[in-house]
Amino acid sequence: MEQATKKFKKTTKNMKKGSTMKKVTMILAIMIFAMAGTSVYAGDQAAASVEAVVQANLSLTAVDSVNFGTLQPTSTPIIDPTGSSHTDVTSPTVGSFDLTGANDQVVTITEGGNVTLGDGNSHTMTFTPDLFGKASDDASTSSAVGGTVTLSATGTYFFWLGGDLGTLTNQVAGSYSSEVGSGGSGSWTLDVEYQ
Repeated sequence: MEQATKKFKKTTKNMKKGSTMKKVTMILAIMIFAMAGTSVYAGDQAAASVEAVVQANLSLTAVDSVNFGTLQPTSTPIIDPTGSSHTDVTSPTVGSFDLTGANDQVVTITEGGNVTLGDGNSHTMTFTPDLFGKASDDASTSSAVGGTVTLSATGTYFFWLGGDLGTLTNQVAGSYSSEVGSGGSGSWTLDVEYQ
């Protein structure tokens, strides 16, 4: 910087002898020269890390299908999802599903509606579902579910499907199924997704 100052004094001394235009040009040249040695930085910088948590896939497995067994033509068949108090059925099977996913996470469930059972000869019955569930594998202490469920600390949840066929009055004998080919409306469905 001292050197630039000496040069400036010497130049201004010489300028007195020259024209005004030469003086201005010389002053600009000296200023540019002096500024070239210093860096001008008027910015700043910050950084942010990026993170993500990927949840375990939800896996829903149908374990058992609902089976009312053999029924009387006039009856009110009910399968209790807890397995403790069935009505008008012989050796029924409670439907069941196992769900696995991320530990302690809330899962939204969407249940299918009523299901029509047909015998292939235009005779039908209507199944009205009743879904129970619990984070541990114990149907006897399960309770009705709806909307959402919370997976256990190990990422599991269990569902049991019961329901009824209404009041049957002289129902035509035959084997009834939810299969579309038998005149049924198709299987009952359960959809799950993380909330």
